[in-house]
Amino acid sequence: MLIRTTLAPAFLVLTALCAISGNIYAAKSVMEEVIVTAERREVNLQSVPVAVTAFTGEEMDAQGIVDIKGITERTPGFTMGVFNPGQPQFYIRGIGSNEDGAGGDQSVIVFVDEVYIGRSAGSDFQLFDLERVEVLRGPQGTLFGKNVIGGAVSLISKKPTEETVMKFEGTVGNLEEKSLRGLISGEIAENVYGKVSFSSRRRDGYVDSRIGEFPEFFPDTSVDDQHDINTDSIRTGLRLTPSDRLEVNLTANYSTMDRAGPTYISIGPGGIPYNANASLDPNYGNNIHKNFVEDPGSSETDIFGVTARFDYELTDSITFTSLTSFRNVDSEQDWALSTPNLSALFVSGGAVPLYLIGNNNYTDESDTFTHEFRLTGGSDRLFWIGGLYYMTEDTDRFETSSVGLLFASGFSIPGGFPGVEAGDDQGNETTSYSIFGQFTYNITDSLAVTLGGRQSYDEKDITRVGTPSPLSPNRNFNFKTDEDWDAFTGKFSLEWQATNDAFLYLTVSEGYKAGGFQGLAATELIAITPFDPEEATLYEIGAKTEWFDNRLRLNLAVFKTDYTDLQILQLLVEEAAPEGTGGQLITQNAADADIEGYELEFVIAPTDNLTISGSYTHLDTEFSDFFTPAGFRPPDGGAGTSGDRTGNDLRNAPDSAYNILARYRMDLANGGTLTWQADWRHKDIVYQDPDIFEFAAVPEYDVLDLRVSYLWPNGNLETTLWSRNANDEEYFLHNWPLQGSGQATPAPPRTYGLTVTWQYN
Repeated sequence: MLIRTTLAPAFLVLTALCAISGNIYAAKSVMEEVIVTAERREVNLQSVPVAVTAFTGEEMDAQGIVDIKGITERTPGFTMGVFNPGQPQFYIRGIGSNEDGAGGDQSVIVFVDEVYIGRSAGSDFQLFDLERVEVLRGPQGTLFGKNVIGGAVSLISKKPTEETVMKFEGTVGNLEEKSLRGLISGEIAENVYGKVSFSSRRRDGYVDSRIGEFPEFFPDTSVDDQHDINTDSIRTGLRLTPSDRLEVNLTANYSTMDRAGPTYISIGPGGIPYNANASLDPNYGNNIHKNFVEDPGSSETDIFGVTARFDYELTDSITFTSLTSFRNVDSEQDWALSTPNLSALFVSGGAVPLYLIGNNNYTDESDTFTHEFRLTGGSDRLFWIGGLYYMTEDTDRFETSSVGLLFASGFSIPGGFPGVEAGDDQGNETTSYSIFGQFTYNITDSLAVTLGGRQSYDEKDITRVGTPSPLSPNRNFNFKTDEDWDAFTGKFSLEWQATNDAFLYLTVSEGYKAGGFQGLAATELIAITPFDPEEATLYEIGAKTEWFDNRLRLNLAVFKTDYTDLQILQLLVEEAAPEGTGGQLITQNAADADIEGYELEFVIAPTDNLTISGSYTHLDTEFSDFFTPAGFRPPDGGAGTSGDRTGNDLRNAPDSAYNILARYRMDLANGGTLTWQADWRHKDIVYQDPDIFEFAAVPEYDVLDLRVSYLWPNGNLETTLWSRNANDEEYFLHNWPLQGSGQATPAPPRTYGLTVTWQYN
């Protein structure tokens, strides 16, 4: 039941190899030991029974990783969609979410210093001043708790240091890139330590509009700078150690982002948007960084957060932790689907009978308060942890949908009624609390068992006011409603330290994501009907090994996940609707799924100066059942998006993906160090909808990054020449279907620049 018989022999072979390994290993240490807190305690990465990928702050600097997108490209099974600039979509092993309403939740959760970041917009920030990043793959329903059904991305920031540390980094590059990052940390007074860090980044956009080629429709108009970067962040920290047993950490952070809104390039071979674009140029699509856009819109996000953490050693073996946080996320977006002039251009040639016109905008503000009490303790044989968790989140989201149609005949349907702003005003209050516990017992010096569980309770109270538009005349409602859910999620693992260099584990772990309410809705029935929770059960066996005097590190995870009651966005019609009624996009529990695969991570150090590292992922995902929820039916005809999706791949789940990084260090005669680095990444085709439309998928791609760094003899100054996408691959970050065409977000072309880093400690 655990794993297909075709995969089980791989683990048996590894078991045999690990049994032999004790005879050939030496106690020599070549590779750096990585300490993680994936189980809320400090453990060597090679001895934790979780599939986790860790990046230290130094390693992220060496690889040029500045955002979570960079983490996803180098983590097995981790994929990120970029539907719009302010709301990233994270998927791990095919589990994720594209629901952005006030009453929905994410499936892959970002934690900053163990604080839950629930809203998608709240996880859109630059990475800097971090001790490390840990990506836990698969359900984490015990210690990480709320909604971590797909996985957790844990960002651990650097604490204020006792010694004075200063670090400043400046970057310039093509596309007018300019960035500056810095940190100052040290002792303020006796037993009081402080830190201030900041990051500022600017870069022009890399997609330009071609509307200047049609002056009869756009006189004296040009649109450039789509997909730009304009962000600033600051973080402060205060660490107090008034006694040997008490440590207090206080942090505050603020970040702001101001960019163009979402713009796309339409993908064929057919569909109204693609045909409209292609009619203007028979070679349309040969350059994915050129499109037809008159209004690039805007996307703005402001994030403010404060955290207070108290760790008190009650005894030599028991520690009490109190963790309190408040976070405000204020995000807004203006997205012009098409302007009147642009739609007139598209229909002027007669290639398409009609075209969309209007805007889809939103404002989204949330206040999140969390509090957690924990007790941890242990002895030589037993480690245990227990706690209480509480969260409230107030979200106000107003999404407007002023969308109309322009016909080739000149007739138009307006996007809204005069004096009425069509849309869906959502106010949601989420209350969540849980009790959890886990213990690990060492049966022998080499064999241990872990048991854990969490009882969760979630309630959502939502207020909605819908205003109609000509294309959505039934969006006319005003109501309040609520729903609550509860679930118990457990974990079991068996751990065997076969040798000093071989660790094997078997884990069964459950995850749960609360139910909720759909975002922008076309009718009251859609708006008021809640969807139920998702549940996932993971069965995983893994091996973490080191070989040949610690010159080869090889970690393997083989897994199967039973995934039920998926919250799926699909095209449906109300049961009572008359024949011929068009479908509406509705999020409901519509599917079960099976996920199987394996992930391999490796580090090879054939010499002291050469390191080769990377990972390989194979995923086999499918909808094992796909059904129509109560109260709805497929659109008449049962074709297109209403067909049976059983057997289809899950979204954002490539069959295979891999990355390989080679780094060579040259120690020079003058005392300086020259480091060469190449990073190659490949990802298979990624489908973006349950119907696995090829035109709405992200095709496979290969990307190469290059870096060469010179560390000056004094060790305080480093200069780096770098190029991202050095092979100038034309590929996409995201794609989605609209009127028979794909709407793809282009990835950046080749970029290059110079980074200078100065550090004192």
